Formats: sequence, structure tokens, C-alpha cells
Amino acid sequence: MMKRHIAFFALGLMIATLSAQQVTRVHVGDNQNYGITYSLPATLVRVTADATCTAVRAGIYAPYAEKYLGVKDAPMEDMVTWTITSVDIKAESEADTTRTFHVNFGEKVVAPTFYLAPGGVLAGINREPEAIGHKCEKVVMANADTPAVHAVDVMNEELLKAGSKSKQAEIAARQIFRIRESRLNILTGDVDNLPADGASFQLVLENLAAQEAAYMELFTGTSSTTAVHRDFVYRPTAEGNDVLFRFSRHFGFVAADDLSGEPYRIGVTVTDDKRSVPVLTDAKGKAKPQASGVAYIVPGRAQVTVSHKGNRVAQGEWAMPQFGHVEYLLPTQFTDKKKPASALFDPLTGALQLFQTEN
Repeated sequence: MMKRHIAFFALGLMIATLSAQQVTRVHVGDNQNYGITYSLPATLVRVTADATCTAVRAGIYAPYAEKYLGVKDAPMEDMVTWTITSVDIKAESEADTTRTFHVNFGEKVVAPTFYLAPGGVLAGINREPEAIGHKCEKVVMANADTPAVHAVDVMNEELLKAGSKSKQAEIAARQIFRIRESRLNILTGDVDNLPADGASFQLVLENLAAQEAAYMELFTGTSSTTAVHRDFVYRPTAEGNDVLFRFSRHFGFVAADDLSGEPYRIGVTVTDDKRSVPVLTDAKGKAKPQASGVAYIVPGRAQVTVSHKGNRVAQGEWAMPQFGHVEYLLPTQFTDKKKPASALFDPLTGALQLFQTEN
């Protein structure tokens, strides 16, 4: 059961830095049929969780640790313990397939130039954007299988010939005290032949320390800790509260529907709702027909919170296209022979950043 859960980890996708070199320049000419298809972005939330997996192996003489060495807290059985050390949250973007548009300019106009970010997201028209975006790499997660205990090379003939576990433990403890006595004698100079120089002196002490540690492992066991990193991607579509992942102190990260783990929840609260499209009216108060053309987004804002047992562990608030509405620029503004317009769009939110006409 434990191996099944510990081996749950997998590699995910990598979202790289969006740079100027990754922006695709598309001239809307006859080779494009005088039209272009592009997408607007949607925000996704990436939650990164770091944890440690501590594996403890009990020593074979653990029941005798207090009797022969006075060690009271030696582990009596093997165990694996997981602990969450940090949770971080940040916003990224991807192409929104539900907001894909096609605009046609016709063949008798000055063809504009479009700049598209990865995924075909609109980034600029008649103006090249500077380096945009941000880096978010998927970190390769460490394998959290229980680390192997190093072999102990101190099981000498005297130990192996001892008739019982208790007798073996007594002999091993006696050897620990002999090693400690030898080290003390060397440090106080109470030996017939001291090491010849400082380097030799240090080497002898290190060898004695290694022998003592090996014998102590027989009583106190070993412990090793592995760092584990997990990424979780969440796509907000509405206000609400969902289980993002579950975490077990025995099995680590488990599936969201695995009740062996405690839930870490993600909640979305819209703080500025821009989804309603403003209704424009004419002089008589009648609603004007909705415009069409080059689409962009007036984004809303939302707060995203990750919580555990009702306690907030991470939080962020960002502009989000999915909580905004679409507006349009007239295509003819970008094909004017005398004063063609140019525009820049935020590929993370879909917002219009700059609109300019030539003088």
C-alpha cells in the first residue's frame, strides 16, 4: 500500500519563458487569404507545493538501546513521515479555445501585420511587442521511495557467535564504549604510540568516529530525508471551492479523491466582475448592434486562496480574462493608407495596452 502511494509522482508539462523570439510575425496578405485567426488568453493558476519525506529504519538492537546505552528515544519500527514545507501560488496564461476569432481584411487594403504569442494569442498589430511573459518551469520531482540503509560492516565474529539478540546487543554496546575510551586516550595522550602528525591524528579520530556511528546504527537506526516538489494547475471558471490535492503524513501527495490524505482546497472569489457587456444605445435610447472586428478583453479580477483545515496557506489576486468581456476595434483602423493604427495587447490578460495612429 505504501509503495503504491509513494510512487504516485509523475512528470508534468513545462511552460517556458515567452520571449520576443517566440512571438510569431504574420503578415496578413494573399498567402493568408487576407484574414487571420487568433485567440485571446485565459488565466490558469499554478500552485507549487514542497514537502519532505523522512524515512526512519529502526536498528536491529533498538529494544536494548536504553538498557545498554541509556538512549530512551530510539525508534522501534520503520516509518515514513511526510511534511508540507511550503505552498506557493502564481498566475500564468494559456490560449482560450472558447475565445478564438477570425478577422478578414479583404484584398484591396494595406495588409496589417499581426504578432502572435505561443498558442496563437494576440500580442500586437502593426507593432512588435517587447519581450513578454514570465518563466515557469516544471521542476522534476524527486523519487520519494524510502532510501536504503547503508550496510553495517561491524557484525564481527564475536557478535555473530553470541547466542541471543540481547547478548549481541551487549557485545555491540561494549564495543562502543571501547571506541569512546580509545578516542579519549588519544585526545589526552594516554597511549604508547600517538599519531605522527596532525593529519594522521585527524584520520585516526575520523576512523574511530565512523566505527562508533556504525555500531550506534545497530541501536538507534538511520534516518534520511528526501525533498519533493509538486505542481498543480487549476483553471478558474467561476467562484467556488474545490479540492486541489490531498496530502497524507504517511503517503505524501495523493489523488484529490483519495481519502487517506487531508484536503488542500482552492477557492476563487471574483473581486471585480467585468463579464457583463456594456449596452450601447443610440440617440433614441435603442441598443446598438454589438460591434465586431479585432477582439480584445476588458479583464476582471479574482482572488485565489489555497487553504488547509480552514487556514490560508497561499493567496494571490490577479486580473483574469475569464471574468471579463470582449470588446472590438474596427479592422479598418489598421489598414488606413495614410494613418494606419498600431496596437499592443497583454498576452497574459488580453487587455489593450496601447493604441496609436501615425501622425
